[in-house]
Amino acid sequence: MKKDAADGDPVARSLLIQTRPHRSVSVNGKLYTTGPLYAPALPKGKTWALRGAIPNGGAFTDQVVDVFEPQTLKKLLSDTYFRKRSGFKDSTGRIHENTMLYKGKITFADLYAVSPTFRALLGRKPDATLAPALVWWWLWTDKDGTPMMVDSIWDTWIKGGAGRPHARGAARTEYLAWRPHVTVKPPRSSLVAKVEGPADGLPEIDDVGEAIRDRRD
Repeated sequence: MKKDAADGDPVARSLLIQTRPHRSVSVNGKLYTTGPLYAPALPKGKTWALRGAIPNGGAFTDQVVDVFEPQTLKKLLSDTYFRKRSGFKDSTGRIHENTMLYKGKITFADLYAVSPTFRALLGRKPDATLAPALVWWWLWTDKDGTPMMVDSIWDTWIKGGAGRPHARGAARTEYLAWRPHVTVKPPRSSLVAKVEGPADGLPEIDDVGEAIRDRRD
Protein backbone atom coordinates (compact mmCIF):
# COMPACT_ATOMS: atom_id res chain seq x y z
CA MET A 1 0.00 0.00 0.00
CA LYS A 2 2.88 2.38 0.76
CA LYS A 3 4.34 1.78 -2.70
CA ASP A 4 0.98 2.32 -4.38
CA ALA A 5 0.47 5.52 -2.36
CA ALA A 6 3.93 6.77 -3.35
CA ASP A 7 3.01 6.09 -6.99
CA GLY A 8 -0.04 8.33 -6.60
CA ASP A 9 -2.87 5.79 -6.17
CA PRO A 10 -5.61 7.86 -4.40
CA VAL A 11 -7.26 4.84 -2.77
CA ALA A 12 -3.94 3.66 -1.31
CA ARG A 13 -3.13 7.20 -0.15
CA SER A 14 -6.48 7.47 1.61
CA LEU A 15 -6.22 4.06 3.25
CA LEU A 16 -2.68 4.78 4.41
CA ILE A 17 -3.76 8.03 6.04
CA GLN A 18 -6.73 6.29 7.67
CA THR A 19 -4.41 3.91 9.52
CA ARG A 20 -3.53 6.92 11.70
CA PRO A 21 -5.84 7.94 14.58
CA HIS A 22 -9.07 9.79 13.80
CA ARG A 23 -11.92 10.80 16.10
CA SER A 24 -15.58 11.11 15.19
CA VAL A 25 -18.56 12.52 17.08
CA SER A 26 -22.17 12.24 15.94
CA VAL A 27 -24.79 14.57 17.43
CA ASN A 28 -28.33 15.30 16.26
CA GLY A 29 -27.83 13.52 12.96
CA LYS A 30 -24.56 15.27 12.06
CA LEU A 31 -21.10 13.72 11.84
CA TYR A 32 -17.92 15.55 12.85
CA THR A 33 -14.43 14.12 12.30
CA THR A 34 -10.96 15.26 13.24
CA GLY A 35 -7.74 13.70 11.97
CA PRO A 36 -5.12 13.80 9.22
CA LEU A 37 -7.49 12.81 6.40
CA TYR A 38 -9.42 16.07 6.82
CA ALA A 39 -7.05 18.49 8.61
CA PRO A 40 -5.33 19.82 5.43
CA ALA A 41 -8.76 20.67 3.94
CA LEU A 42 -9.79 22.81 6.92
CA PRO A 43 -9.34 26.59 7.15
CA LYS A 44 -6.74 27.91 9.56
CA GLY A 45 -7.88 27.61 13.16
CA LYS A 46 -10.41 24.87 12.42
CA THR A 47 -9.80 21.34 13.70
CA TRP A 48 -13.13 19.54 13.14
CA ALA A 49 -14.68 18.69 9.77
CA LEU A 50 -18.47 18.71 9.54
CA ARG A 51 -19.12 15.87 7.15
CA GLY A 52 -22.89 16.21 6.92
CA ALA A 53 -25.92 14.14 7.81
CA ILE A 54 -25.64 10.53 8.94
CA PRO A 55 -28.00 7.59 9.51
CA ASN A 56 -28.91 6.13 12.92
CA GLY A 57 -25.60 4.28 13.12
CA GLY A 58 -23.92 7.50 14.15
CA ALA A 59 -20.21 7.80 13.54
CA PHE A 60 -19.82 4.09 12.90
CA THR A 61 -21.15 3.93 9.37
CA ASP A 62 -18.85 1.03 8.53
CA GLN A 63 -20.74 -1.19 11.02
CA VAL A 64 -23.96 -2.60 9.57
CA VAL A 65 -25.09 -4.23 12.84
CA ASP A 66 -26.48 -1.79 15.40
CA VAL A 67 -26.96 -3.63 18.72
CA PHE A 68 -28.55 -0.54 20.29
CA GLU A 69 -31.73 -1.16 18.31
CA PRO A 70 -33.91 -3.46 20.49
CA GLN A 71 -35.70 -5.08 17.55
CA THR A 72 -32.43 -5.70 15.73
CA LEU A 73 -30.80 -7.27 18.79
CA LYS A 74 -33.90 -9.38 19.45
CA LYS A 75 -33.89 -10.65 15.86
CA LEU A 76 -30.19 -11.50 15.94
CA LEU A 77 -30.36 -13.39 19.23
CA SER A 78 -33.46 -15.29 18.12
CA ASP A 79 -31.45 -16.88 15.31
CA THR A 80 -28.12 -17.51 17.03
CA TYR A 81 -26.47 -20.74 15.86
CA PHE A 82 -23.50 -20.65 18.26
CA ARG A 83 -23.21 -19.57 21.89
CA LYS A 84 -20.52 -20.21 24.48
CA ARG A 85 -18.40 -18.67 27.21
CA SER A 86 -15.35 -17.04 25.67
CA GLY A 87 -12.68 -14.40 26.16
CA PHE A 88 -10.89 -11.86 24.01
CA LYS A 89 -8.24 -9.14 24.02
CA ASP A 90 -9.40 -5.66 23.08
CA SER A 91 -7.48 -3.04 21.10
CA THR A 92 -5.99 -1.56 24.28
CA GLY A 93 -4.45 -4.90 25.23
CA ARG A 94 -6.89 -5.68 28.03
CA ILE A 95 -7.95 -9.33 28.33
CA HIS A 96 -11.64 -9.92 29.00
CA GLU A 97 -12.52 -13.31 30.47
CA ASN A 98 -15.81 -15.06 31.16
CA THR A 99 -17.64 -13.20 28.41
CA MET A 100 -20.46 -14.67 26.35
CA LEU A 101 -19.99 -15.07 22.59
CA TYR A 102 -22.95 -15.29 20.22
CA LYS A 103 -22.66 -16.03 16.50
CA GLY A 104 -25.23 -15.88 13.75
CA LYS A 105 -26.09 -14.78 10.24
CA ILE A 106 -28.93 -12.76 8.76
CA THR A 107 -30.04 -11.89 5.25
CA PHE A 108 -30.06 -8.34 3.96
CA ALA A 109 -33.86 -8.57 3.66
CA ASP A 110 -34.35 -9.58 7.30
CA LEU A 111 -31.88 -7.00 8.60
CA TYR A 112 -33.54 -4.31 6.51
CA ALA A 113 -36.92 -5.24 8.00
CA VAL A 114 -35.83 -4.70 11.63
CA SER A 115 -32.95 -2.20 11.54
CA PRO A 116 -33.44 1.55 10.95
CA THR A 117 -29.66 1.92 10.65
CA PHE A 118 -29.42 -0.69 7.87
CA ARG A 119 -32.40 0.86 6.09
CA ALA A 120 -30.69 4.25 6.19
CA LEU A 121 -27.43 2.78 4.89
CA LEU A 122 -29.08 1.04 1.92
CA GLY A 123 -31.46 3.87 1.10
CA ARG A 124 -34.10 1.55 -0.35
CA LYS A 125 -35.47 -1.95 0.11
CA PRO A 126 -33.07 -4.60 -1.26
CA ASP A 127 -34.24 -6.07 -4.55
CA ALA A 128 -34.10 -9.73 -5.55
CA THR A 129 -30.37 -9.48 -6.28
CA LEU A 130 -29.62 -8.24 -2.75
CA ALA A 131 -32.34 -9.63 -0.46
CA PRO A 132 -30.70 -13.07 0.03
CA ALA A 133 -27.20 -11.62 0.61
CA LEU A 134 -25.78 -12.36 4.06
CA VAL A 135 -24.33 -10.63 7.08
CA TRP A 136 -22.37 -12.87 9.46
CA TRP A 137 -22.04 -11.45 12.98
CA TRP A 138 -20.32 -12.12 16.31
CA LEU A 139 -21.37 -10.47 19.58
CA TRP A 140 -19.46 -10.55 22.87
CA THR A 141 -21.21 -9.47 26.07
CA ASP A 142 -20.23 -9.34 29.73
CA LYS A 143 -21.93 -11.51 32.34
CA ASP A 144 -24.77 -8.97 32.61
CA GLY A 145 -25.43 -8.97 28.85
CA THR A 146 -23.81 -5.58 28.14
CA PRO A 147 -22.26 -5.48 24.62
CA MET A 148 -18.46 -5.40 24.60
CA MET A 149 -17.59 -6.07 20.97
CA VAL A 150 -19.35 -6.69 17.66
CA ASP A 151 -17.81 -8.15 14.50
CA SER A 152 -19.63 -8.32 11.19
CA ILE A 153 -18.83 -9.52 7.68
CA TRP A 154 -21.15 -8.93 4.74
CA ASP A 155 -21.06 -9.97 1.10
CA THR A 156 -23.53 -9.10 -1.64
CA TRP A 157 -22.73 -12.28 -3.60
CA ILE A 158 -25.68 -14.66 -3.82
CA LYS A 159 -26.08 -18.11 -5.32
CA GLY A 160 -26.74 -17.87 -9.02
CA GLY A 161 -25.13 -14.47 -9.22
CA ALA A 162 -21.89 -15.55 -10.88
CA GLY A 163 -20.48 -12.84 -13.11
CA ARG A 164 -22.33 -9.98 -11.43
CA PRO A 165 -20.35 -7.26 -9.64
CA HIS A 166 -20.44 -7.68 -5.88
CA ALA A 167 -19.10 -6.02 -2.78
CA ARG A 168 -18.02 -7.20 0.64
CA GLY A 169 -16.83 -5.66 3.85
CA ALA A 170 -16.08 -6.24 7.51
CA ALA A 171 -16.09 -4.15 10.67
CA ARG A 172 -15.30 -4.48 14.35
CA THR A 173 -16.82 -2.19 16.95
CA GLU A 174 -15.45 -2.25 20.50
CA TYR A 175 -17.19 -0.71 23.51
CA LEU A 176 -14.22 0.06 25.73
CA ALA A 177 -16.04 1.76 28.59
CA TRP A 178 -19.59 2.26 29.82
CA ARG A 179 -20.75 5.18 31.95
CA PRO A 180 -24.25 6.29 32.96
CA HIS A 181 -25.85 9.58 31.95
CA VAL A 182 -23.34 10.57 29.26
CA THR A 183 -24.23 13.57 27.12
CA VAL A 184 -22.55 13.72 23.71
CA LYS A 185 -21.81 17.30 22.68
CA PRO A 186 -20.73 18.60 19.28
CA PRO A 187 -17.33 20.30 18.92
CA ARG A 188 -17.28 24.04 19.57
CA SER A 189 -18.63 25.86 16.52
CA SER A 190 -15.50 28.02 16.38
CA LEU A 191 -13.47 24.88 15.62
CA VAL A 192 -15.79 23.44 12.94
CA ALA A 193 -15.84 23.91 9.17
CA LYS A 194 -17.94 22.13 6.55
CA VAL A 195 -15.95 20.02 4.12
CA GLU A 196 -16.93 18.30 0.89
CA GLY A 197 -14.48 15.48 1.53
CA PRO A 198 -10.89 14.70 2.50
CA ALA A 199 -8.00 16.94 1.49
CA ASP A 200 -6.59 16.67 -2.05
CA GLY A 201 -9.79 15.09 -3.32
CA LEU A 202 -8.97 11.71 -1.78
CA PRO A 203 -11.81 9.17 -1.39
CA GLU A 204 -13.27 8.54 2.06
CA ILE A 205 -13.81 4.81 1.46
CA ASP A 206 -16.18 4.50 4.40
CA ASP A 207 -19.62 4.60 2.82
CA VAL A 208 -20.94 1.07 3.17
CA GLY A 209 -24.27 1.95 1.62
CA GLU A 210 -22.62 3.30 -1.52
CA ALA A 211 -20.41 0.23 -1.81
CA ILE A 212 -23.42 -2.09 -1.51
CA ARG A 213 -25.52 -0.15 -4.00
CA ASP A 214 -22.66 -0.07 -6.51
CA ARG A 215 -21.65 -3.72 -5.78
CA ARG A 216 -18.02 -2.61 -5.82
CA ASP A 217 -15.49 -5.34 -5.14
